[in-house]
Amino acid sequence: MKLACCLTLGASAAIPNVKLNNGVEMPLISLGTWQYNSSVAEDTVKLGMKVGFNHIDTAHTYENQDGVGRALAGLDRKSYFLTTKVPAPSTTKYYDETNQYLSDDLKFLNLDQVDLMLLHFPPKTNDCATMQEQWRAMEDFYKAGKAKAIGVSNYCISSLKCIAEKATVTPAVNQVEFHIGMGPDPTGLKSYCDSKGIFLQAYSPLGDGTTELIAGPLVAGIGKAHGKSGAQVSLRWLVEHNIPLSTKSTSEKHLQEDLDIFEWSLTSDEKTQLDSATSPAGTPSFMCKAETVVV
Repeated sequence: MKLACCLTLGASAAIPNVKLNNGVEMPLISLGTWQYNSSVAEDTVKLGMKVGFNHIDTAHTYENQDGVGRALAGLDRKSYFLTTKVPAPSTTKYYDETNQYLSDDLKFLNLDQVDLMLLHFPPKTNDCATMQEQWRAMEDFYKAGKAKAIGVSNYCISSLKCIAEKATVTPAVNQVEFHIGMGPDPTGLKSYCDSKGIFLQAYSPLGDGTTELIAGPLVAGIGKAHGKSGAQVSLRWLVEHNIPLSTKSTSEKHLQEDLDIFEWSLTSDEKTQLDSATSPAGTPSFMCKAETVVV
């Protein structure tokens, strides 16, 4: 899986695309909206599009899709890539409830189609039959032309193996926590996904609840050598491992800096140092481990 051609947007941002397993091209970096209410999400998406972002990430559980939809209303549909997500079911009507979530997402966004739809996380029970029924609903949604691509989030290897037993469509993306400190192949998940043609996409690329990957001595020191910030080094590390990522900020300056990660490179020694870092710790999925799926 390699980077596709670049799409130049905004004042100076040249954002590479990755080609998913069904041929759809997805911008390498997205603007996330987690923890934003509808009003903040609307303003942030407008700001992000202004500075050059062309990939927006939201979710049913964020409860801000209406704001995201308002921000995107009136824009050329070809000018942006939109990712959203549906949660695990809370009833035993796994297929029907997932279908309802999918329909609700389109309604909130005021769209007929999204670019990428993800299952946000496995069910709390980690029940395989539930995952398979959810994925069946996702496949039907995809085959109806309501999503250009479908995938999952917070899925571990056993979860992916579970849905593969009955799947007719392989997930295009698995969005997970991924950052410096976890190594370049946490729990073997990247190599497994690579072998199946599934792109890992990173959320929390600067860690979760820490400033170590923004101002810590390792990333700050490397950043100084390139005239970049510690945060830019952390994001660049993911890019060099061909990992699409989702970042977030309400600051125009920080959003501009987040896009300035494509036209410079880490040295081999710097990359080795970052690969070897063991802090901050993290795990790709907060929902499951390799052995937790219930058959």
